[in-house]
Amino acid sequence: MRSLALIPFLVLPIVLVACTNEEPDEAQEQAGVAVLGNQSNSLERVNIDVIATSDDKLDLPRDLAFDPETPGRLWVVNQADDSVTIVNDAGLTSQTTENLLDPYAVHFMDEVSSISFGQPGTFGTCQESRNTYNGQGGPNDFMGPTLWSSDLDVFATSNPDAVDYLSDMYNTYVDLGSHLDMQHETPLCTGIAWERDNRYWTFDGINQTIDMVDFNADHGVGFDDHSDGVTAAYDSGGITYTEGISNHMVFDQDTAMLYVSDPANGRVMVLDTTAGIRGRDLPINEPLTEHYAMDGVAATEFIVGLNTPSGLALQSGVLFVADYKTGTVYAFDLDSGVQIDSLATGRAVMGITAPYPDELWLTDPIANEVIRITPRN
Repeated sequence: MRSLALIPFLVLPIVLVACTNEEPDEAQEQAGVAVLGNQSNSLERVNIDVIATSDDKLDLPRDLAFDPETPGRLWVVNQADDSVTIVNDAGLTSQTTENLLDPYAVHFMDEVSSISFGQPGTFGTCQESRNTYNGQGGPNDFMGPTLWSSDLDVFATSNPDAVDYLSDMYNTYVDLGSHLDMQHETPLCTGIAWERDNRYWTFDGINQTIDMVDFNADHGVGFDDHSDGVTAAYDSGGITYTEGISNHMVFDQDTAMLYVSDPANGRVMVLDTTAGIRGRDLPINEPLTEHYAMDGVAATEFIVGLNTPSGLALQSGVLFVADYKTGTVYAFDLDSGVQIDSLATGRAVMGITAPYPDELWLTDPIANEVIRITPRN
């Protein structure tokens, strides 16, 4: 795959049609959001700083996330070479970077599209792959999200105990790297968001479903017992897979609502994750795992009228949306869905995170850069 649709030019932002007829709060209408220029629609009202580039081994950076346990440590996932670029003291004069590649990234992080930190010491990734081992074989769709340790003494290393155990079992040398767990029912996975414990939400590009994936107890570094995993497939409301563009998602811990971008149809969808009942069993790729459909619930439209929305981030009651082809970042009131601000960055933007009210961090996969937007005083 390793392709990302190149855009010959950035089109102008379009007028949005929100999912509600409610009027925005008067103060919000006047002030907007400081990090987007307070409704000025002017780059002169913000600072855009380039934080990392291809010199830091960025190579089609699709997503990014801050480690909640290590202040200033930013993780960026690179689709083109299945690696992670870690930025320490991100944005400070003391900033350093390192690029790490897991020993078996060819499977566990093949065509990585998205990242989400989970319970302490862990994070999950999704892979836009049908499992070809970087083209070494034909697609078999034995693919899905991976659970990892965020400990830099563990991540991207080999576990000698696991290597010895698996090599003896299979009578050949086996090194499955540093992964903690994996599920294999979500091929062409283009979005991931953490809920709780080892439970994540993902987008299945093959079946175009929103999947709840629960790894349950991980198997330890580099082992391969995935048998306690559960995958529940939800009706996505027609979200469409688009090659090379992430269906990023964000889980609202306060309401248990899941927001998912639909770049092909210019929408942001929302799913009530507390609704629905277990339906029919679905085929499984691994023995003893559970895979089933969820009935009685489907994602619905929350925001419509966008161009190619991809990145999503929540901060202080505001949903930020990064529109890939227009390069525009939008801000919507989370309660009403009403647009309260926007800023055309002049870039291709995909992954986005909002660690603080006045900071947005984004990936530009065309320029191979991470940028930071802050208000200009």
